[in-house]
Amino acid sequence: MNAICKLGVLAALGAVGSFLSQESLAADAVDAANSDALATIVVTAEKKEEKLKDVPMSITALGGGALDKLQYRDFSDYAAMVPGLSLVTSQPGLTRLTLRGQNAGGVGSTVAVYLDESPFGSSSALLNGSIISGDFDTWDLQRIEVLRGPQGTLYGASSEGGLLKFVTNAPELGKFSGAAEVTGDIVGGSAGGDVRAMVNLPVGDKVAIRLSGFDEDDPGFIDDVLRGKTDVNTGHKYGGRASILAAPTDDISVRLTATQQQSRYAATNVVDVDPRTLRPVHGDLTQERNLDEPSSFKYENYAATLNWNVGPFSILSNTAYGILKSDQVNDFTNAVLSPPSTTLGDLLGAAIGPGLGASLDNRAELHKFTQEVRLSSPATDFFEWQVGGYFTRETGELSQHLLAVNLPSANTAALPGLEIVGLDSTYKETSGFANVTFHIIPQFDIQAGGRYSKNEQTVTESLTGLLVAPQNFSTPSEGHVYTYSVAPRWHITADTMVYGRVATGYRPGGPNALPPVAPPDVPRQYGADKTTNIELGVRSTQLGGALSLDLAVFHVDWKDIQLLEQVDNTGINGNGGKARSVGAEWTFGYIPVQGLTLTWTGAYTDAKLTTDAPAVHGITGDRLPYAPKIGTSIGAEYDWSLTANYKGFVGSNWSYVGSRRTDFGSSVDLIPVQVSLPSYNTLEARVGFENDVYRMTLFAKNLTDKRGIASYTSSGAPGLAGETTIINPRTIGVTLSAKF
Repeated sequence: MNAICKLGVLAALGAVGSFLSQESLAADAVDAANSDALATIVVTAEKKEEKLKDVPMSITALGGGALDKLQYRDFSDYAAMVPGLSLVTSQPGLTRLTLRGQNAGGVGSTVAVYLDESPFGSSSALLNGSIISGDFDTWDLQRIEVLRGPQGTLYGASSEGGLLKFVTNAPELGKFSGAAEVTGDIVGGSAGGDVRAMVNLPVGDKVAIRLSGFDEDDPGFIDDVLRGKTDVNTGHKYGGRASILAAPTDDISVRLTATQQQSRYAATNVVDVDPRTLRPVHGDLTQERNLDEPSSFKYENYAATLNWNVGPFSILSNTAYGILKSDQVNDFTNAVLSPPSTTLGDLLGAAIGPGLGASLDNRAELHKFTQEVRLSSPATDFFEWQVGGYFTRETGELSQHLLAVNLPSANTAALPGLEIVGLDSTYKETSGFANVTFHIIPQFDIQAGGRYSKNEQTVTESLTGLLVAPQNFSTPSEGHVYTYSVAPRWHITADTMVYGRVATGYRPGGPNALPPVAPPDVPRQYGADKTTNIELGVRSTQLGGALSLDLAVFHVDWKDIQLLEQVDNTGINGNGGKARSVGAEWTFGYIPVQGLTLTWTGAYTDAKLTTDAPAVHGITGDRLPYAPKIGTSIGAEYDWSLTANYKGFVGSNWSYVGSRRTDFGSSVDLIPVQVSLPSYNTLEARVGFENDVYRMTLFAKNLTDKRGIASYTSSGAPGLAGETTIINPRTIGVTLSAKF
């Protein structure tokens, strides 16, 4: 969508807004403008509404209004605001989420992603769930909740490290409202922009419809020096949400929601580097590729949620169907084979003829049906309970097509596929859970919960192609897991709470797709890995709400770690040894004078192996991959009155990511070694003005133009060079928004 069209959308909605009554936005997690006290946040972390300051676990809530004001639209934008959250990003759409350092390079995810009441993404390690995370756009969100530590009792599989939950804005009954926003930005000389809009439509007093959508063009900043192309990594993202809320009585409500998001990228934001120094080998922001490396990602989620207050208890039923699709093409010409230094391009040249390269097309598709029903008691002064059941059925298709291409045209060669791999999987899980709270005295209570889960899985693999013998085989598995949590909580005063928490979580095991002729020492299955978390925390507000602190210390034990291993030249999911993570997380907020808000968030995380993991060359004491010991962010915003109707604001955020180690499977000159990635810091700034209807913001991200490394891989680039994914260079932009 071009810039003129985007400006037209904003102008039209803004004009309508100037003739309609204005309503104030909801209280926000980090927006305390024109107030002497920090805002009170309500969250649903424990599957019930409660004030964040009363939740006995380490949690961060980012309000939708603040995300809009800061122009934080994806994982990479707001990760620094969440203590203990680190990212491993190979390109937009492929991101591994890690909380409290819980990452050892396994294929399954350790951080679950939810969209409202619906889990999104793969529960197993058979569909690259660790890196295909649901990176939903933040437009028209109520908030994002990030729960640190195992969440196995209430959220089940793949939440052993924590949970990231997108909470969308529900339709509002009896109210007509809307919002629109247009942004233009420049990244390294390349221009992009986006347009966003939302409208809330009442239908009588009992029904409302909410529609929202966005269209975003992402500028490129990587040049391909081999083919003489500039800004090759441009992208386009768009999507929307439609939601209907019906409340025929005060005790019953039904919400139907459909969400869709698609993104396409012309290439990766990878830079070819010397693996010994991590310096670019072709110059700043450059790579060499023989062919285009496009990618696409599609998210769909359809949900029906019923809330019914029966009287003695309430019922919540959530039925959801999610679809996730990804398609990524890689230049595989320079993939290293055996013997050392022999590439796939060399092999094709020797076996077939000169002028041949190779492309690898990776496709993944997941269809996920979930049903959850839970019953909850009313809030009382003595005893509360919650019981529920959960079922999911997932079908996954993972395929890899290795094809020969003619160089330099990059057209597909007139040859059969070199290797075509198909991996079809099914995952079924049935769970039951219960959670109770005993109020011993008004100031002290104890929560306790448990969950039993049974999963059944089947995987079928097929192999065909010019370079392999045709094969087809199937493997089933079954697993049973029990998780629990206990959390005492003491309100020392009305403004200060201390808590403890012991909780467990798990990531399901499953079958390895192996041919019948695989050697007997190759494991046919891999087991669930589990974490046990011990946590102590304190939350307090002082000075009439002008000062807040949230501090937690933790110790996590991780056993039977899932690893991506090679056994007898066969790639499998396996179980390694043990690891532990200890550390502290903090969030401070302070309003020294009216209009000035100061924040400081951060985490210290010491995550390392406590036993050897020889299958991936890991030894006791090795740091877990991509877990910085220190990550922190300091922010300040000042708001003041410009005129009777307008106020101005200026703000800045400085963030620091400490040094990290790469995956255990990394190498330098084909020698296995964890590569050390340097620390980096970024600076953001913004200035603007607003009233009840309009806002204009001039913003800058990565103002000092740092080249922070988000991930590293030791294969794929020409001449045994490594590949680093870097954060976006300096970005300058302006946003105009209106609400009515």
